[in-house]
Amino acid sequence: MAKDQKATGGYGSGIAESSSSPAVAAVASEEDEEDDEDDEDGDDENQELVGYLEDPPSERERRLLTRHFFPSKVGGRPAWLVPERLPDETAVLACRRCGNRLRFLLQVYASQGTRKESCFHRSVLLFVCTNCQPNEAVALRAQLPRANGHYSPEEPDREAVLEEYAVPVDEELEALCCPNCGLPCSDPSELCSDCARRARNKDPPVCFVELELSVDSAEQPDYDDEEKEGGEAPRGREAGETAEGDDPDAYAAEMKAAADAIQGIEIDERSMKDKEAVAKLKEYQEMVKKDPEAALDKYGANWYEEWLEQRSTKDPLFKRFSRFTAENKGHVLRYELGGAPLWFSQHKRLKGQPPDCPHCGSKRIFEFQVQPQLIALLKGSPLKDRLDFGTMCVFSCEESCDTNPGTGASQSPYFEEFVYVQPEPVSEWIPK
Repeated sequence: MAKDQKATGGYGSGIAESSSSPAVAAVASEEDEEDDEDDEDGDDENQELVGYLEDPPSERERRLLTRHFFPSKVGGRPAWLVPERLPDETAVLACRRCGNRLRFLLQVYASQGTRKESCFHRSVLLFVCTNCQPNEAVALRAQLPRANGHYSPEEPDREAVLEEYAVPVDEELEALCCPNCGLPCSDPSELCSDCARRARNKDPPVCFVELELSVDSAEQPDYDDEEKEGGEAPRGREAGETAEGDDPDAYAAEMKAAADAIQGIEIDERSMKDKEAVAKLKEYQEMVKKDPEAALDKYGANWYEEWLEQRSTKDPLFKRFSRFTAENKGHVLRYELGGAPLWFSQHKRLKGQPPDCPHCGSKRIFEFQVQPQLIALLKGSPLKDRLDFGTMCVFSCEESCDTNPGTGASQSPYFEEFVYVQPEPVSEWIPK
């Protein structure tokens, strides 16, 4: 179950909307609310939350990660909130870059029911292409009012389903989805083409290991002046404007020799220092994949910034990212609806604003980001090593718009939102 949670909208183990501000999704304990009321400064900033992976569930506990219990989770089969008119398997759930079938990575249950009745139940599902490096990603948002044709208006009885002897069967989704991966399938009586191919090759199932996501309030590091300046600049900056010293061309030039070393190009003695730095970079990336706790210690948090300082190259965004990660060890998700992304580095981040919602024309706002620690923590997943990203940022419609009645009853209730994948700092950043 979610840590430190006081839900004011929706059910489940996810993120419930704060009643104090309709534009902010929050989870807070009663003590936190009392502290907020006593705050003489009247802090109205968005509440920043972090998500953690729970221990692997038992077979009975796995029942609570199905759609009737509105879960936030990583891996397994998608808990499709609306069990009808699922996204098209070729038009929506295929990679726009390579055409391969996407894989379900995670979903976040984030109600906005206190400000909009049609968002009492609201889930955002994230799918990734494990063929592309860094990964391509697609986010789909679905929502329902409290009174709907799929669920009781009353909160589900979790204890009762855990005590049931028989495993509940979801006939609605069984008629729509591949029995293996849970994605939409033209013939649900058989495996989808991708799962069938893997079965013929005697490869393991494609699902990532299934784990519940719980949320808690984020711990805030003590940033120094440089980090505050560097980290806060993107929040108040206009589209396309850059911070002082944030020159991609200059940054690329300084790292050119390091990139050459990665690519196996011969280097001279003057570039040996760069070669060592690249080796350090690769060492750190491998450490993150094998041992997330080691990657979060003082060495892991500071090695890159120390190298940058030696080269008189400053990256306050990476420094800020590292401090936040160290303060919230083990978190895999950062949620701040209406806030701003915490970029992995100053290079290859999103410039300007995300595209407006194509369905209603409203602007899109930041909702959450998936952190790279997730890669190391997905032990037991056959395709874990195919995950490759610095951070994945999801921007959703500010109005969380509903189905347009003018498009007919066949329109899917799953709305695609904008995902920006910032890659890790590797040689691909350098212009060729």
